Amino acid sequence: MFVEEYVQMLEMSVQGRKQYVEENQHVIQQLLENVGHESAELRDQLNYRLFLQLLTENSLTEASIHEMVERLSSIKGLVFNLGEKDASSVFQRSFSALFLAAIVNADRQLCYLTNEELDALAQNAITLLTKEQDLRSFVSAEQGWAHSIANTSELLCAITQHPKFPIRYTAQILQAIRTNFWKGYVFTDDEEERFCNIIEALLAKGIDEALFIEWTEQAFDRLEMVAFERGYDAVWFKARTNQLNVAKTLYFYLKFANRSDKLRGIISIFIQRWIKLN
Repeated sequence: MFVEEYVQMLEMSVQGRKQYVEENQHVIQQLLENVGHESAELRDQLNYRLFLQLLTENSLTEASIHEMVERLSSIKGLVFNLGEKDASSVFQRSFSALFLAAIVNADRQLCYLTNEELDALAQNAITLLTKEQDLRSFVSAEQGWAHSIANTSELLCAITQHPKFPIRYTAQILQAIRTNFWKGYVFTDDEEERFCNIIEALLAKGIDEALFIEWTEQAFDRLEMVAFERGYDAVWFKARTNQLNVAKTLYFYLKFANRSDKLRGIISIFIQRWIKLN
């Protein structure tokens, strides 16, 4: 029944949608209940699309946004059954992150979110990026994209760009990114660009370049250490690929933006050193 309601709402005028939501508060609950639906058509084309329409048209009340943030940043959303692999729970985590990223981006103008809400969001987004084990991108025609790592990166980028970004989480965010290099999976759908977007957003906050240089050096040092300790196993090769992909992408991001010359120089040295296996 709610599918027909969604279709009707999407066909309404902006004012009509706003009035309908005001008079039918169950719509908010339906949006929340269907965030991680297994059907790509319902989840992406109807539920998420309608949510974005309502958000961009300012048809969601401040109370509704706080309700969504509380629900989606909790164990019912971002960290729902965290640790499962090849399970439908990934859609709940991933699309909770996507919903929240849209809310955080919109909040740069709305200014609804509190410091406490941003803090909780940052903590759980970092936890998700660190501990997510379901790394699938496209799952099937029926279920669509899981893309939890990419969507969580979008959320962390939005949080980083927010005026109330809790800067003390910078090191944890960088560590969470690095953790994904070593999960035994090679990212193939431009996830490295999402990671670099976060790093660029952190650099734009004026955080000391030395922190990013240290992070880069430690990342490549680990490659060397693991190779020495256990040899060139499959996990090592995949980590090397992920790390080089991020390094090369970040190098060109910085080059095109003409910024962070010292960091760019350090990255260039490591790329040249690791681009070939000796």
